Amino acid sequence: MASVHARKNRDGEITSYQVKWRDAGRREGDPQWATEKFDGDDEGAAAAAIFKEAVDEAGQRWPAGWVKGRGYIVPEEPGAGGEARYRFRAYATAIVETKTGIEEHYRKACMRELEMYVFPTFGECDVRSVEHFSSDTVRAWVRTLEQTRVRKGRGPRNRKMSPKTIRNLHGLLSSILAEAVKAEPPLRARNPCENTRLPRRDDGGASAADEDIEYLTPQEVAAIRDRLTLRQDQLMVEVAYGTGTRYSELTALAPYLLVDDDPARVQLRIHRAWKRDGEGGYYIGMPKSARGRRSIRVSTSVIEALAELRRVDGLEDDDLYFRGDQGQRLHYSSFADRWHRAVRRAQKDGLLPAYKRPTPHDLRHSHAAALISAGHSLTYVQRRLGHESIRTTSDLYGHLLPEADDDAMETIETTLRGGRTTLRAVASA
Repeated sequence: MASVHARKNRDGEITSYQVKWRDAGRREGDPQWATEKFDGDDEGAAAAAIFKEAVDEAGQRWPAGWVKGRGYIVPEEPGAGGEARYRFRAYATAIVETKTGIEEHYRKACMRELEMYVFPTFGECDVRSVEHFSSDTVRAWVRTLEQTRVRKGRGPRNRKMSPKTIRNLHGLLSSILAEAVKAEPPLRARNPCENTRLPRRDDGGASAADEDIEYLTPQEVAAIRDRLTLRQDQLMVEVAYGTGTRYSELTALAPYLLVDDDPARVQLRIHRAWKRDGEGGYYIGMPKSARGRRSIRVSTSVIEALAELRRVDGLEDDDLYFRGDQGQRLHYSSFADRWHRAVRRAQKDGLLPAYKRPTPHDLRHSHAAALISAGHSLTYVQRRLGHESIRTTSDLYGHLLPEADDDAMETIETTLRGGRTTLRAVASA
């Protein structure tokens, strides 16, 4: 079996990774051991692990098409011209750069993910090759992603890559190979990604924390809110938890979006959101999806919070409810820093469990969980949150607040003892 070895300098820093194996394909007189060297960063570690798998699958031989020190190299045919365009790096780059109907920040995010997690393994592969791109090589790549450590926020790389992230990366690779299948004439007969078994959210004992979701009870939300020192921040928590809006939607709200013609049925129009412009800036555009453009009923607490913001700050109809010191877009990092300080204070005061590490986005998750635990239908929650698919709603919110578990245990215990439970009506959409 091949093995991966970290090579270190005198200071103990990893400078490279070496894959070493007994070469079963060596000729007489050749060295018994074969080695290949990779960079000493995270990408090099991932590439080394993938290459080790390829050596093992090749029977302790150099993988087909691999050139020592260079990677997968496809010899160009004399006079063919343009063969380099079929290298995955070039082909994928062309596909992403010419893709229509996507926003520029998404295009750049795709290229960033390709550079970090796909090109180190498949960059020099031939998109047409059934050896370079097969069910085995894609599966080996996914196995390596499952072992890849990533960071959350500014912390160290100490978290396993989440199943959702792996699925997204696999989907990106699959979409590019699908283009090769649909090319005229076709470059491939099939897409090897179609047969990959991907990790589920519950694989390996994964929990909500592995998906970066923390469900907060109403009492925990109040504890964090009360430990924020700026009144705007406190009101922002009230509105975020009371509406379930995304941060990009929440910070784009303006007074004219509050429709109060009928005082008994006040609605908030979620018709715009902050979008990245692809150049490091932001502009106000449409919400995340078509269903994201919605109008939702709001409660008295939300109405009062928005009214206070407008009254105290003297806001005009087009002004932002939540903004920075100069009236500009409220940067996420500015609010998040204050939020995390409040989280730590709530934990210190014993009002929030130490294991919970909620982010501002968890107010949206907690809003949904509170509705579901009270018996509201997934369809209602889907429409209120603006999810494009109800499957997204179902997948995200399978775990409910403790109160829902208490109700369930009472129901089960009653039925086990031969009693009859009291059924409650479930709200429809």
